[in-house]
Amino acid sequence: MTEWSAFATALARCLRDLPVGGVVIIEEAGAHSADRRFTQFRRYPDYLTAEVPGDSSLTPEAQAGVAGTRLMTESGWQQQDPDRGDNRWSELPWPATTSDYRQLAAMIVTALRDGFRIPSPDALRYHAWNEGDGNRPLDLSLGIPAR
Repeated sequence: MTEWSAFATALARCLRDLPVGGVVIIEEAGAHSADRRFTQFRRYPDYLTAEVPGDSSLTPEAQAGVAGTRLMTESGWQQQDPDRGDNRWSELPWPATTSDYRQLAAMIVTALRDGFRIPSPDALRYHAWNEGDGNRPLDLSLGIPAR
């Protein structure tokens, strides 16, 4: 997969179909932990939560900086929260509308592509499992490889 729009479409579908207990981490392939920019989301019975790292948890080279932070804020991400590991966050009530899933997917793409300057979904990989089903791995059709 090379296009962010195709990735956003697949991601919106994944968000919509994620089972209760589902956890997904999408991260840069090959980056060291302090440089690894990511998004993670988790499905609870009544809501879906999504997070991206705040600059305080990244090395200066990996940080979104002022311009990237502004783009993420304008797209709808909430400010860093100490109760969320200093991550930026967003939540959707469950169930949400198709438009809501598309909007959250667009926010995630904005964070990864524009905020963190990841050039392509080809630079990403994912790890997904279901905590409500014995941490059984989830196979997602995101167009990027599983970790």
